[in-house]
Amino acid sequence: MASFVIVGNGVTGVRAAEVLRRKTDDAEITLVGEEPYPFYRRPQLAEFAAGLVGEAQMWGKRPEFYEVNRIDVRLGSRALSVDPGAGTVSLSDGAVLGYDKLLVATGRRLTSGGLAGGDVAGVNHFKTLDDARAIRDLDGSGKTGVVFGDGLVALELVRALTTAGFATTYLVPGERLWPEVLDDDAAAIIAGRLAAAGARLVTGATVEGVEDRGGRAGALVLAGGETLSADVVGICSGYLPSLDLLPEAGRGFAVDAGFATPWAGVYAAGDVTVEAGQPYFNWLRSWRQGAAAGAVLAGEQVEGSGEIALLNTAALGLSLVAMGRTVVPYRSADSEMRGDYPVGEFYKKLVFDRDDVLVGALLVGSIAEAGALEEALRAGTRKADLPPALLHQMFEVTYRTTFQGTQCPVCRHEIQLAPGAQAGDAVTCPVCGTDLVLAQGDVGLVARGAR
Repeated sequence: MASFVIVGNGVTGVRAAEVLRRKTDDAEITLVGEEPYPFYRRPQLAEFAAGLVGEAQMWGKRPEFYEVNRIDVRLGSRALSVDPGAGTVSLSDGAVLGYDKLLVATGRRLTSGGLAGGDVAGVNHFKTLDDARAIRDLDGSGKTGVVFGDGLVALELVRALTTAGFATTYLVPGERLWPEVLDDDAAAIIAGRLAAAGARLVTGATVEGVEDRGGRAGALVLAGGETLSADVVGICSGYLPSLDLLPEAGRGFAVDAGFATPWAGVYAAGDVTVEAGQPYFNWLRSWRQGAAAGAVLAGEQVEGSGEIALLNTAALGLSLVAMGRTVVPYRSADSEMRGDYPVGEFYKKLVFDRDDVLVGALLVGSIAEAGALEEALRAGTRKADLPPALLHQMFEVTYRTTFQGTQCPVCRHEIQLAPGAQAGDAVTCPVCGTDLVLAQGDVGLVARGAR
């Protein structure tokens, strides 16, 4: 009987275990999770922190999921080290697990960007349910929050704080928000959302450290000595692959199309394989890789589809898709197609290289065309070969829609639908991970219920 160990109880690890069990009925599957909770929907941490949803609504898989699928789950236990030669994993509770195949799905860890005092108790990194609970347990009325960092996690922490009533200051190191992903127009749209939520945005901020007040983080110290006191101090910068358990893994390693690592019998998938400078935390990518990795563990060959930078998420409640190259540098040979956008909070842009090959797309507010664009991007499609209906729908606002989306009833993100989608089809929200079924509504398809 084959023995499998999966380290990581996030979306990648849980999806891999689920697929592996479906394909190998008699396998021994052990799933190790550092947090003491069953699998929960991390994209809903902001709603939980702000008190908009209860704990029961956070569970992506209830405890009985592990029992039904005969998964030996070790919650609240950290994987300390792997011995590939012996085929064992040592855990923080003293257990040593043997394996025939091991999947590392540990995601990325926060380094606090090297800030002085970044490890002070009480610094909120907004990566876990306990981080969100620390905000939920406070009454935000009359209290303050300060957040430093850039990207999705920082935006979600700002959203949680403002929704919960904290007077919030958001510090970003660049001259605009998320410069690796958003161009000037898209960044301005998100900045408008921040202002509407009541957050004060400070660009070009240089933070030197966290100030300890009474044994807990109480302020951020800026260059020049200015101090920003706050009841909640958030640091969301400096992420590295969480690889401490692997011998001499350093800052990362290459995996092949089948998720194999340089160590025999050891595989890796999800955010742990993302390069250190990559800005994306991507539920959809991790969900897909988890399913593929589960099939690989079961002995199947998975055909690689070609890795591209892909983000399908919601930023401050606004649907956002970024794929490939989304920012065109000054005097670059790349060209843009963007029509008359932005229009309010809607913005769509395509990026082409010097040979007119599609190399990137940025969609804000309406993302129904994302699936078709991802397919075209992976295929290296030239501008002249893009479907006319796709371009018309993107850039002619009165054009009849061919590519459709539907709203997730849980997180309100727009889920893009595949061409030919019909009632009864199963879909998964790329933001909150909820499994849904399409039904015929009064004016089109709607997503309802969990499968």
